[in-house]
Amino acid sequence: MGLTVNQLRLIRAIAENRTIEIKDYALACLAEDTTQKNHYQVEKYKKILQSGGRKLMELPPNLAGIAVMEDIGSFKENRYFLSEREHSVAELIVRMNDVSIQLMERGVQYLNATLLYGESGTGKTSFGRYIAYRLGLPFMYINFSRMIDSHMGGTAKNLARIFDFARQNECLLMLDEIDCISVKRSAVSDGSGSGAELSRTTITLMQELDNISNKHIIIGATNRIDDIDPALKRRFTEKHEVKKLAADETKEFINRFVESAGFHVADDEQYYAWTNHTQAEIVIHLTKCMAKALMEGQEKLQI
Repeated sequence: MGLTVNQLRLIRAIAENRTIEIKDYALACLAEDTTQKNHYQVEKYKKILQSGGRKLMELPPNLAGIAVMEDIGSFKENRYFLSEREHSVAELIVRMNDVSIQLMERGVQYLNATLLYGESGTGKTSFGRYIAYRLGLPFMYINFSRMIDSHMGGTAKNLARIFDFARQNECLLMLDEIDCISVKRSAVSDGSGSGAELSRTTITLMQELDNISNKHIIIGATNRIDDIDPALKRRFTEKHEVKKLAADETKEFINRFVESAGFHVADDEQYYAWTNHTQAEIVIHLTKCMAKALMEGQEKLQI
C-alpha cells in the first residue's frame, strides 16, 4: 500500500522544515485512519495537535542536571487513575488557566500555583504530568534535592536561571521536593552557614514566584509541608493533601493499570490486600506480577 497524498505532503513539510504546515498535514493523516485498532492513538494525537500542542523545548546548557524537560505527548491517559479528590483539584487548575489570563488582562495578578503534599509515592509528580498533558503544555521538572549548590549563593543562582527560562517559555513548572530549599526562616539561628544559605534561597524562590506571569502554572510537591516557610506557602493559591487510595479506589486503580497493559486480575478479593500501600508501591508490585505472568504465559495476574 502506497503513501497517501497527505502522508507525502507531511513528509515534504518535515523535510523542508515548514513547521506551520506540519500540524495541518498531521491532522489530515489522522483523519484518514478510521481503523478501530488505532482509535486510541489517533484520538490522543488529534487532541494534542488541536489543543495547540507545543514543540518540546530544549533546555539551555546552564540548566543541564538541575532541570528536565519531558515530552508529555506519550502520557498514558488510559492508564492514569484520578481519585475524586484530585479530580476536583485538576479541574480547578485547568479552569483557572483561562481565568488567570483574563485576570491578567484586567491588571490583576493571579498565580495558578498549587502545593501538593503527602507521603512519598502517592502520585504528586504524576498529577503534574497529567495537568501538563491536559493543557498541552511542556512539562518542566525541577527536583530541588539535586539543584542544591555547595558554593555560596549557587542554589539561588540556579533557581534564578530556572525561572528566567520559564518566564520566556510557557510551560508547567513542577517544583518537586520543595522542602529541600525552603526552610522556615525563623528556624535559622544565625546569619551564616548552610541554614542562612537556604534562608536566602527561600527568599529568592518567593521573589521569583512573585514575578512570574499569570499564564504560567506552578505545581509544588513536598513530603514535609510543616518544614516549609509560611510565607512561601502563601504564594501557592491552592494547597492539597494527596492521600493513599481508599479500598474502592485501589480496586479501580489496579483494574485500570492492569487492563491498559492487556492483563486481568485473577481474584477480586486480592485487590484489598494492597489497600494500605501507596500508588507507587502498588505499581511496582503489579509490574512484578506482569513479568511473572508473561514468563508463565498467563494473562491473569495473581496479585
